[in-house]
Amino acid sequence: MSELPEWGDVLATALVGTQRRHLAAGDGDPAEVLLDAAAALTMYRRAGVAARAGVPVPAPAPDDSGIPLVPWPASARAADLLAVDAAGYGSSNATPVRDADGRLELLAEWLSAVGARRVPGELLPALLEVGRRHRVLRGLIASVGGPRAAWLAAQRPDWGYLVTTAVDGPVDDGSAWELGSIGRRVGFLTTLRRRDPDAARDLLRTAWPAETPDDRAALLGAMATGLSGADEPILETALDDRRKEVRAAAVELLALLPDSAYARRMAERSTACVRVSGGRIMVTPPAACDKAMRRDGITPRPPVGVGERAWWLEELLTRTPLRVWGEPDEFLRLPVTDEWAAVLRRGLARAAAGQRDARWATALTGQLTEEVAAGGRPDDRLLLEALYDALPSDALSTIAVEVLRRGLAGAAAVGVEHVLELCPRPWPPALLEAVFAALDDLGGRRSAGWRLAGLCELAALRLPADAADRAAKLASGLASDDPMSSIVGRFADTLRFRQDMLEELA
Repeated sequence: MSELPEWGDVLATALVGTQRRHLAAGDGDPAEVLLDAAAALTMYRRAGVAARAGVPVPAPAPDDSGIPLVPWPASARAADLLAVDAAGYGSSNATPVRDADGRLELLAEWLSAVGARRVPGELLPALLEVGRRHRVLRGLIASVGGPRAAWLAAQRPDWGYLVTTAVDGPVDDGSAWELGSIGRRVGFLTTLRRRDPDAARDLLRTAWPAETPDDRAALLGAMATGLSGADEPILETALDDRRKEVRAAAVELLALLPDSAYARRMAERSTACVRVSGGRIMVTPPAACDKAMRRDGITPRPPVGVGERAWWLEELLTRTPLRVWGEPDEFLRLPVTDEWAAVLRRGLARAAAGQRDARWATALTGQLTEEVAAGGRPDDRLLLEALYDALPSDALSTIAVEVLRRGLAGAAAVGVEHVLELCPRPWPPALLEAVFAALDDLGGRRSAGWRLAGLCELAALRLPADAADRAAKLASGLASDDPMSSIVGRFADTLRFRQDMLEELA
């Protein structure tokens, strides 16, 4: 073939077939000519680059030899963690975890343990690429990469996150707001809200009439950053929008402003329905869901199996500032009729989760846990997990211990996986003992099934690494035909992996 054909001719010939169309260039079998041309052009398109003149040579990489290097075994282990194909459990030098998320958590622990040392240069490209895809690791990568990592990041735009002082980027480029996609515009507005909330609010107010309904809902979500009472007028305007998503976004934000007119309207409605009299909580649910209530986000149609009046009361309580009811422990100790007790707790629990009120969340978690364990409404577990998100970190471990004492099956029923995910690492001694007690429960292991795998995978990454010997002893005590032996064995292997990893960096 003397001269390569155009790529468009190759595609056209391949589409219609060589019986109907031949390439002009080349002699011989038309099919072979087509395949040869496709192979040559593909290689050229992938690897053929015309030389560029006048490209400035970058400055030499800074000398970081004065920073001590991590030991070679630790570097080799980091290379395994960074390798894309390092997931093969049981193969040489592979990590014992089964998924990419687990390897990333191990990598984060490795980076945290590096201290005032640096990683070898050959690992920097892989580290920078991991940081490009996983924002949570960027600070750790910047600290261990040293000046050479910053130099290398400056050579490639994709790695520029390492050398930018502002993670959110500049906000003075108006083209992102005027011409960008909705995602870029939301990012621009969010960044501006962090730096100048008033300017961002004025920008949105000016653009609001011309925005499409879908864009208004997305842009309104950016107002959550730097939310204040000054945002109330535009949010009240959004309550009258024709699009349901816009109204829902406005309601969610207004509920976070305890001094707003919206909060006062909700408090007035709720206190008319729930009042304390004679040392008891008296409940009179709404008789109707009027137009004003619907404007304020009260959903008139209840879920299947829930009465209308009970649902309207729950919706009102959800959107009422919790300070209306005083101290949580005092209020929740007051007796209430059984008919309305569950509705009252659910409404207050939804309010605690939405308002991120740690005191109310702590007071309500125990009561709601019992209802979930007893088989309450189908969405009660989701509500309980939302309460976990509002709990202070020091309360999470205590709750996790109490939940695990129910056994694996009982703990799974009340969302133990979620509360364990939130517990700060390394887990404290009380939680360590609760985990091993659950794993020692043979009957619990057999009835829990897949729940055991989730507990073991998480505990292997969050327990103190010096629990490896205890885990190995537990694994060795299981019979080879025990269906849980492989799960507990991987649990022990991961703890051993972490123990060795930290010892290499000690």
